[in-house]
Amino acid sequence: MKIGFLGCHPEYNHKDIETIKFSSDTTILEYDMLVIDLENIFNSYGHSGEYNGLPTITNHDSTKLKSDLNKRKIEIKEFLESGKNIIVICGNDNCVYCYTGKKDTSGVGKNAVTTYYVEDVHSTSLLPVEIKSIKLSGKRITLKNKKLEEIFKKYKDYLEYQTVYENVKDNILMTINDTKKVVSYFEQIGKGVLIFAPNLGFSRKDSRGLRIEKDYYNDLNSLNKILSKSELKLPAFSKKYMLPTEEEMINNIEKDKIKLEKLALRVKEKEKTLIGIQNEKIMFVGTGTPLEMNSVENFKKIGFTIIKYDPDSVDEDIVIKYKEEVAVVEVKGVSGSATEKHTSQIVKWKSEYHIENNILPKGILVVNAFNERELEDRQEYFPDQMLKYAMHQEICLLTTIQLYNIKEYLKDNPKEKDKIIKTLFDTIGLYQGFEDWNMYIKKI
Repeated sequence: MKIGFLGCHPEYNHKDIETIKFSSDTTILEYDMLVIDLENIFNSYGHSGEYNGLPTITNHDSTKLKSDLNKRKIEIKEFLESGKNIIVICGNDNCVYCYTGKKDTSGVGKNAVTTYYVEDVHSTSLLPVEIKSIKLSGKRITLKNKKLEEIFKKYKDYLEYQTVYENVKDNILMTINDTKKVVSYFEQIGKGVLIFAPNLGFSRKDSRGLRIEKDYYNDLNSLNKILSKSELKLPAFSKKYMLPTEEEMINNIEKDKIKLEKLALRVKEKEKTLIGIQNEKIMFVGTGTPLEMNSVENFKKIGFTIIKYDPDSVDEDIVIKYKEEVAVVEVKGVSGSATEKHTSQIVKWKSEYHIENNILPKGILVVNAFNERELEDRQEYFPDQMLKYAMHQEICLLTTIQLYNIKEYLKDNPKEKDKIIKTLFDTIGLYQGFEDWNMYIKKI
């Protein structure tokens, strides 16, 4: 029998056991049994630091790790469905952060800051079943399956668990002595069995160690026949005959399958909608292009026509229109307060538009200031030193929270659209109203 070890190594060298590197091209499908340590499978990928106390994989290795993970997941499912067994000797999650491929750059020149977006990747996602594990170790184990007592009694002095599995109700094999804490159980997947089992620990090298380890994995592989739930196989012609309520049950099952498919589709659509809703938080946490794009979308929903905006263009000005009135807009997300420099940019856009179109537009400066602070801790967005200049240039100063609140308010009060948009064009200096961040946002 040929056994593959993924993310782990046996205590002894065996001619029939081979170690497989998770990131290699070596397939697991040619092995007769697979042994996995989930806690160590990502260790071969390069780290660039930490995020939230967990390793961050380098940008280069992030792509490879996610590709390797998808490849191994497909292999493992095929492996089990073909009737082979997989033994998980350590089910502790190896969570790392990987680069998503998305990044934002704010500022220019030496002041440019690039933000790389990361996502958490879990080693437990490798398996075709969901598990919830806690990293706990020990040796005092009680067998909970009488069929296994004869097999496992010879390993009693060597068994060592590294993981406790939560929310396990069925197919329990072992627990911690005098508790219900599960340290071993199994799942039937296709024709194969996924077994969560303790590892063997050897306090010293002895003449029996190599033989005990080899026998242990051979015995684990033989559990398939003991643990598999045998199914009664009826001859094909039996399908021509129906017992009482059998046809009704078959029809009910098919109806439920259709309902389940529709429900899954509805959940998927709602999840997509939820992501769109959550992305609107960029209005009070974002900066750069994402903040601009969200602000433009809010202006559209308020009722403006977007005359000019290209998120990929070096020209940063935004031109909007309502009926016959035109406004140029500057959107900024900053960690401090707004500055005169931001107002000067609006003046520049106004002047250029005036020269090119012979129309003097309204200037609107939209700012997400103190964007790294919680909403209730933010100070004055627009300091006094810039307010006089903005008023002299007839600029409307607006926060992203105000813009968001106006958009939400008009959903329920569409008849007030003309009046509110007129106040935006008429305002010189600070826009009054809709300032409270908790007008539509709730903190939990």
